[in-house]
Amino acid sequence: MTNYILLFNLIYLLSMTACVKKPEEMTGPTIGSLDIIADENLRYIIEQEEDIFERTYKYAKVNITYMPEVDLFKQFMADSIEAVITARNLTEEEMQFFINQNVHPREYAFATGAIAFVSNKNVPDTAYTYEDMVSSWRDKSKGKVFVIENAKSGITHQVMSILDTTALPSHFYALNSKQEVIDYVRTHDTSIGIMDWSDISDSDSSMSNEILSQIRLLGISRPADSTQFGFVQPYQYNLQDHKYPFTRDLYFISTTGMTDVGLGFASFIAGEIGQKIILKAGLLPKYQSERIIEINTTSDIKVVK
Repeated sequence: MTNYILLFNLIYLLSMTACVKKPEEMTGPTIGSLDIIADENLRYIIEQEEDIFERTYKYAKVNITYMPEVDLFKQFMADSIEAVITARNLTEEEMQFFINQNVHPREYAFATGAIAFVSNKNVPDTAYTYEDMVSSWRDKSKGKVFVIENAKSGITHQVMSILDTTALPSHFYALNSKQEVIDYVRTHDTSIGIMDWSDISDSDSSMSNEILSQIRLLGISRPADSTQFGFVQPYQYNLQDHKYPFTRDLYFISTTGMTDVGLGFASFIAGEIGQKIILKAGLLPKYQSERIIEINTTSDIKVVK
């Protein structure tokens, strides 16, 4: 009888061991892996989010590939990828495309960013009305040349959307990299560079400070028929309530329909740590932690929460 009991216990233990999955075989918000495509204009901020997320959750891995917005959505619509990070949400047509396939995308807005305009340091004009800027886009005779990173970028898409056209005007030059845009602006007095604000928004970044030391950040007014705040630059406090006219929200979009690492990463970005990364980088978080400040009759200020 004793031998039978020992044999039963051995078989039970072996079966229980076989049922236990290794971490790499499991899937959940903080365990497993997922392929994601992100807009290359957002690389600086997304790489920071990825680094801290994977350090915090050692069994979670997000494999992020960066590419222009046009290529990003092309792969997303082709069902070759199930999660993207981008600077726009799905259009009605794109959403309906997925619904027709019985797929229901989830969209998570996690920050407000902006398109920034920069010029040569020697140019005296540092402020433009919204109307003057858009008019210069349309009219080559205004004497301005615009340089932009990649003809397939989300910034290019937004410019063409405002102009209601399917191609950039002839006085727009689409260059291969952010550095080429900066170099062109530095050496051409009549040029205006158009770039993502996140590339230069982090005041603690030596790279951002180096770029801003070489070029001039322009101020833009809001459209004439809206509330005016003067000529504003895309600093954090001007992104609130879209005081700066060229703001744009950043989104995590997923079609997995599962509680997986994609949902975990999206929740992390929208959570306290992820939003602090957004805040530090000079963008506007969508979800800010509440702080209650207690002010006594003395000069001391105590942060309660």
